[in-house]
Amino acid sequence: MGQTEFRIFPEERMHEDYRWQIWAVGWLAIFKAFLWLAWEPNLPDSTLRLLGYKYTLSMLPLIVFGIGVWNLKRWAVWGIIFVAVVNLIFLIFYPQIFNGFFVKSEVLIYSAILSAIVLVCNGPLGDIFILISTPVMLKAAQKNQN
Repeated sequence: MGQTEFRIFPEERMHEDYRWQIWAVGWLAIFKAFLWLAWEPNLPDSTLRLLGYKYTLSMLPLIVFGIGVWNLKRWAVWGIIFVAVVNLIFLIFYPQIFNGFFVKSEVLIYSAILSAIVLVCNGPLGDIFILISTPVMLKAAQKNQN
């Protein structure tokens, strides 16, 4: 039986058969929506302005699609896939942005850890994870429709 309610934290997430990829993609979308507010890449002002517009426009859709993925909504799965593809295409057209994903610190281990977090949560690695998780999300959303 398909779920009709739209809940921020659906009960089904606690079931054994709830796929971890779905939970991870939902959190990843929410992290992508907010992480940019706490991270300022070392990029030229014009590039930062462009990123500011991009992140501001994608903030609300990422939150809605992340929660929608948790609720196993097909429209949310397609929405999050669209956002991931647009992010990757954006990176192809503006490759200088890739340098902004690397956090510089005096302590090498901090740089490595923070850069990895930014690459996953706000960079191309997270978008690739979303695309790799597509079959799992679509299958779960399809089951939810029946």
